[in-house]
Amino acid sequence: MLVACEANGPAARGVPDDAGPPCVPPVDNTAPTYSELFTQFFAPGTPGHCATAGCHADPGHNEWLCGNDNASCYAGMVSIQLIDPVHGDRSMIGDPELSPLSWINPTGNMPFDATMAFPTGRDAILAWVGACAQNN
Repeated sequence: MLVACEANGPAARGVPDDAGPPCVPPVDNTAPTYSELFTQFFAPGTPGHCATAGCHADPGHNEWLCGNDNASCYAGMVSIQLIDPVHGDRSMIGDPELSPLSWINPTGNMPFDATMAFPTGRDAILAWVGACAQNN
């Protein structure tokens, strides 16, 4: 059985609602934490700057709320299914065809004012997704 069809939701990606057991992080996990990703890539003044007013932070946020800290940004990404907290290794943010991040998906449209390749950000996000996209 598939989940209700949404433009970029699990059903659109062909992920069934009974997609198996939860992701288990590797024992030798060397991936960055979400807190590190937020500080390096999503906070104001960073290459992704999601948590910037007029972007995905108040006031005037659009589409989803990142907020001004890693916890609220993670929750915002979960709310629009960029992050799958159960099957984190399948999170849309790391999908080379569906991620809105141009760092991951060459046709992605984010960050809106700086769409370009960014291997450092790509590699960090993909490592974190591969380690189950934890809220850590």
